[in-house]
Amino acid sequence: MTTIGREYAIALFDSSYEDGSIDAVREDLSVVRQLFIDESEYIGFLRNPAISKEERMDSLKAALEGKIEDTLYSFLAVMAYNNHMNEFFVAAQEFEGMYENYKKVSYAVITSAVRLTDEERARILERLRKVTGKRIYPIYRIDESIIGGVTVMCDGMFFDGSVAKNLRNIKEVIS
Repeated sequence: MTTIGREYAIALFDSSYEDGSIDAVREDLSVVRQLFIDESEYIGFLRNPAISKEERMDSLKAALEGKIEDTLYSFLAVMAYNNHMNEFFVAAQEFEGMYENYKKVSYAVITSAVRLTDEERARILERLRKVTGKRIYPIYRIDESIIGGVTVMCDGMFFDGSVAKNLRNIKEVIS
């Protein structure tokens, strides 16, 4: 993570929170992020210091002004003007983390060896809600290599309740 990208994210978060556009900014930011992924030449153009600021600013204005939330457009214009578009993806990711924390939302990757029943899913989600204090959006995966049990990745924490881990632990004790 770069400091500049984080500073831009903080500025965007604060501005959009203050003017009440935070949900719209998040939605538009997602669209812009996908645009820059799909049209990598365009962000390359905006990043290119050999292209005049005026040309980059005109291009950004023609492409996005009035089509996205004003706060987000201003954010992108400042980044482009200051030759910081190379920090866009860092700033977008940081903003998303701040937004999720603000909304008390987390995503959890829950991996099991077999498909979990609805009851098992509900129990796991309830435990995660208690641990994090947040609403959990689960992403379920199946990985037969864990043999049984579950692993959970949520908010940078990894919980390993797999049979494979328990077998490794037993092997270490026996060795």
